[in-house]
Amino acid sequence: MRILVLCIAMLVFGVLGCQQAQETPAEQAETEEAVEEVIEEAALVDPVCGMEVTAESEWTAEYEGVTFYFCSEDCRDKFIAEPGKYLEALGEEVIGT
Repeated sequence: MRILVLCIAMLVFGVLGCQQAQETPAEQAETEEAVEEVIEEAALVDPVCGMEVTAESEWTAEYEGVTFYFCSEDCRDKFIAEPGKYLEALGEEVIGT
């Protein structure tokens, strides 16, 4: 699930840059909404341990305007200490590098 969501997000981001010059404002708004939905879905995967979580989780952290949800206080604290490390690892897992 996590890999699928992140792959879709990467695809949407790649297409978004190419389409922006060709889209009408209404089409661009729809594309931006789709990107936001993918980001929200990705945020429901604990970036530290990979566990699926819900938006009702009591452990959250904001990073670059996105709320991430965690399975535990420990995972949240690890993410807060080094968010780039965990987001980079997620990206590497998705693209297989």
